[in-house]
Amino acid sequence: MSVVALTAFVSCNDKPVNGEKLPSKAKTFLNTYFPGIAITSISKEQDGDYDVDLADGTEVDFRSNGDWKKVDCHNMPVPQGFFPASIATYVSNNYVGGYIEEIEFENNRYKVSLVDASGFETDFDLVFDKNGNYIGLDD
Repeated sequence: MSVVALTAFVSCNDKPVNGEKLPSKAKTFLNTYFPGIAITSISKEQDGDYDVDLADGTEVDFRSNGDWKKVDCHNMPVPQGFFPASIATYVSNNYVGGYIEEIEFENNRYKVSLVDASGFETDFDLVFDKNGNYIGLDD
């Protein structure tokens, strides 16, 4: 994956960083789940976390140690394999024709945003525990 130097700020408090400064765990994640998609910008937040924008419009947020925090594919399916398979199974069984467009892991819970079979974003999120068991809706 080629790493492009950042030339824009996400906000006044974020600092642009060179792709080489991204933690190796984050680089491995991007190479594994978004192979061949160029990085268009990387910024480091005041708390040490990273925001990465990809050429296809995907946004990936990483914690300072390189663990993924949020993946937003903006009306495209999120790749599978980095979150419990039971989440994808739940979505495919209960939202036929829909897909996960955004997933966030925080406070030992997954929050999932969907696009329905008609291609529209739902106005609710699904919440799962750290093991991928369905908890309920977050609207």
